[in-house]
Amino acid sequence: MMNKTVNYIQDKWEKGFLPGIDCIVFEDGKIIIANTYKTIDYNTLENKQYWFPLCDTTIESLENYSDDIWTKVDIFNGSITHGNEKIVFGDGSMGNEGFVASTDRDNQLKWAIFFTFSNPILKAEIVNNELICISELETKISIHLNNVTRISISENY
Repeated sequence: MMNKTVNYIQDKWEKGFLPGIDCIVFEDGKIIIANTYKTIDYNTLENKQYWFPLCDTTIESLENYSDDIWTKVDIFNGSITHGNEKIVFGDGSMGNEGFVASTDRDNQLKWAIFFTFSNPILKAEIVNNELICISELETKISIHLNNVTRISISENY
């Protein structure tokens, strides 16, 4: 079953699809669903976006409830090398979506993070083992590469 799931995930990735929900998808089919929300301080009109892991599941479990979880993604020009991995980024099929993914040198997916709120991720860099992604709206998404579930978001940084 595990090999079947890995092949399924890779096949979807190679065809340009990721689950279109706030989540982290891993090559073995494990999914970490994220909770994402925004707060507004009405005194300062300052917005704060939050993204944090909510629960573990699998592709199989998600597809038990809907086989329409997949969203077309486009990799934008450019990538970053990190050890033996390549970091790519881009957008989903809706204007408000973005993603970042780590692949091996043969473009086999290791993990991907999909954001329903970020808008397209236009550029990324690694600083002190932290992946800094900048979206079209200048949202800064920081992902700790030692633990990709640790994500922080700053708007209009």
